[in-house]
Amino acid sequence: MTDLNIPLAILGGMTAQTFLDEYWQKKPLVIRAGLTDFEVPLEADELAGMAMEEEVESRIVIENGQTPWQMQQGPFDENTFASLPEKEWTLLVQAVDHWVPEVQALKEQFQFLPSWRLDDVMISYATEGGSVGPHYDQYDVFLIQVAGKRRWQALAPHEYQDSAIANVALHILDNFNINPEMDWELEAGDILYLPPNFAHNGRSMDDECMTYSIGFRAPSLQDALTGLRDKLCESINVKDRFAAPETGKREHNAQIHSDDITYLQTELARLMNQPNLLANWLGETMSESKYPEYLAPLNSKELDEAFQNAMQGQTFIRPGDARICYYHATNQNIISVFCNGKSLEINAELAHFIQAITDQVEFDFSGLDLSQNSDLEPLVRFLIRQQGLIELVAPEA
Repeated sequence: MTDLNIPLAILGGMTAQTFLDEYWQKKPLVIRAGLTDFEVPLEADELAGMAMEEEVESRIVIENGQTPWQMQQGPFDENTFASLPEKEWTLLVQAVDHWVPEVQALKEQFQFLPSWRLDDVMISYATEGGSVGPHYDQYDVFLIQVAGKRRWQALAPHEYQDSAIANVALHILDNFNINPEMDWELEAGDILYLPPNFAHNGRSMDDECMTYSIGFRAPSLQDALTGLRDKLCESINVKDRFAAPETGKREHNAQIHSDDITYLQTELARLMNQPNLLANWLGETMSESKYPEYLAPLNSKELDEAFQNAMQGQTFIRPGDARICYYHATNQNIISVFCNGKSLEINAELAHFIQAITDQVEFDFSGLDLSQNSDLEPLVRFLIRQQGLIELVAPEA
């Protein structure tokens, strides 16, 4: 079990419990020198190289381009970078943790928070003056200054109006005033935490500015309602109808009485009062891969071969794009395991095995005794099939 009372370096020596009690989803926090002993795995030109790849999601924002706050979508080529102005532009590359193990390892330091809510790591590189404009995010975010300096200014939700500059593709606030109490300069190693809906504007102070952004998934309640509706409709009970009893309180035959609404609320609440269904939707949704097109499940032949390799001691890893979580209902001997958008029910005795999978990155299954639990082999096969575990193959010479 995670001990929330141990001081954490990534929080500047603060305990996770203090952070949760005083800051999480409440107010910003600047953590000085929170990132220590971190060797930057990507230089600016290497990040630009990633942005040239077809499968990598990237953007460039130029404050004073052909239009104000011009945005270009990748992939890019060398001519794109050659034609950029000298100052005031930003390159953003999404989900770098999917491709670079060192960035995935950094994300693992934030597992004092629910790992299934962690989204991805976006890296931004900016020349002096570079910015993507004042905006807000609807989710929690840690902004880690990895190289160079950046000035951050923030506003609480009540300090700005949600109105944006017209005729700009980005949602850039047109009424961002400065609050001197939330105006910080971050150097390499410093971290800024911002709760949801805190408006913020970051501006590079040099040509070495590189910021890692770790965001958290926050599906809307409307998304939840839509998803639950779909799950409820998978098995329709035709006898579930609006059948409000008549109480004699109706003043006129055309009147919809408040008792009708109360009845409908009660019946809908009854349908929603299914914790396992809610957990199934939440687990599948939060474990969905950001780029499912690159994570097709293994076919039977591929699965059998990979499983045999695992049992023979071939090294397997949990890749940066794998999303694994589980749900254990109270007083039930079954847990639901979710991996990259799919689920499997297994014996609750294997909870420690799932916890080990999500706590570690590299595995040797050669000593695994499959006879310990009849659900163990189906579980390993499920994780391999869904590519929550992949075989580590040595690169060709």
